Amino acid sequence: MLKLYRADASEPDSAWREAHILNLLASSELPVPRTVALDRDGSEAGMPALLMSRMPGRRRMRPREIDPWLQELAAVAARIHALPITQSDLPRHGLWGLDDPLPVPDWWTDAGVWRAAVDVFRGPGPDEPRCFIHRDFHYGNLLWRGGHVSAIVDWLHGCWGPASADLAHCRINLWLDHGPAAAQGWLDAYREINPEMTPYNRYSDIADAMSWHLDPKRDGLDRARRYESFMTAAIGVVAGPNDRQ
Repeated sequence: MLKLYRADASEPDSAWREAHILNLLASSELPVPRTVALDRDGSEAGMPALLMSRMPGRRRMRPREIDPWLQELAAVAARIHALPITQSDLPRHGLWGLDDPLPVPDWWTDAGVWRAAVDVFRGPGPDEPRCFIHRDFHYGNLLWRGGHVSAIVDWLHGCWGPASADLAHCRINLWLDHGPAAAQGWLDAYREINPEMTPYNRYSDIADAMSWHLDPKRDGLDRARRYESFMTAAIGVVAGPNDRQ
């Protein structure tokens, strides 16, 4: 499987970065691609490129039974977060979109909620334990065979950060595609595996949501409203009504 990388000043050296993470994972038992060849500067392929082993399975975006699917997602995430990869081998987690202007979208219903979310996003984050995280963890980056995950792909953003970053990113995807109950079910399934986990802070929901740029004209008004409901639910927990004025 050949992956090509467009030049992006915000993500320099992308081909090497993903190859580096895959090489760190090569000795693990996770089902991840193996690096075959790397064209770091694009001198051979015309663009930076990474040749990886092809992995078995298919995406499963809308399962017939959601609870076993969520439990498998949680088990895979927990395995990632438990890997003994040291901080010195990894880039540090950073927030996406922190420096964006973030004006109130013209389609947004309650401007106070949006402004409160921006204030929370740009304020101090919770003090949480750090570990190895995928950083783009959601079911679109998993392949399945039968009832189990057969491959975990797209490791460009693997880094040292809070597990809540992976939890939040999967939560918003679940909320948009399957609704609030699925997003909560995913969190509950992860907590069952890690009963001593740090209490989940909705700051992570807000931080991840702020990195999305939904446009009702492109994404559909229904999806935009689900995104708004996700943010509204998060800010309702993090900030009280008096903080949203």
